[in-house]
Amino acid sequence: MSWEYSYAALVILGAGVIRGYSGFGFAMISAISLSFIFPPSQVTPVILCLDIAASSWLFYKVRREIDWKGLKLIMSGAFLTLPLGTLALVVIPVNAMRIFISLVIICLCIGLLGKKKQIKSTHPVTTVGVGMLSGFLSGVAAIGGPPLILFYFSSDRSVCVSRASMIAFFLIVDGLAIVSSLCYGLIDRQTLSLSLGLFIPLGMGIWMGNFLFGKFSNDAAFRKQVIFLLMAIALVSLVKFSIAP
Repeated sequence: MSWEYSYAALVILGAGVIRGYSGFGFAMISAISLSFIFPPSQVTPVILCLDIAASSWLFYKVRREIDWKGLKLIMSGAFLTLPLGTLALVVIPVNAMRIFISLVIICLCIGLLGKKKQIKSTHPVTTVGVGMLSGFLSGVAAIGGPPLILFYFSSDRSVCVSRASMIAFFLIVDGLAIVSSLCYGLIDRQTLSLSLGLFIPLGMGIWMGNFLFGKFSNDAAFRKQVIFLLMAIALVSLVKFSIAP
């Protein structure tokens, strides 16, 4: 077993724990960590394969708690702007976009930490707008989760409903990304081999995270944990892409 594979297995295990607990964070954490030793062209397809496996397992667990009404509005917005985000890759440097997004996320997290009350209702236009932003960011930088995360956890929805709805969103978006990757030939035998080799640490991490969520989460503490985790991911991303060539 090479040290590269051992490193990847540890990363996937840790990211799986966070995904199983919070319902998000797997792709962001894995992409940042694995890109230190693997090329992005290999990292992204592997993460997509693993993330859709994680989403499928969690989706089965939480399918009855999903806010389908709100999720349909979000997905309708995402479908509109996902191709625009991909098109933007032609004219906007990806690192510059990621740095900007990281700064926006950090500012939003700071604002949410100082927010005393949750939003009790959300206008359908706002919900579609969140989906449009998430879809665009998914296309331009493969990080469409942050707007959705901040949207759900600034509302008065229970953490169970918010977590379940995010899991469903990621499953749908990952499925679209897999189809796109297959069309462009990004998923080959090497990608599938590495993905299969990482399924065991992924499954262990997801199980541990889901167990921890059932045992230790409560609404107030969980919201703060999510915001701090998102801020930490944004800070790491900001540092990484600020020094990238």
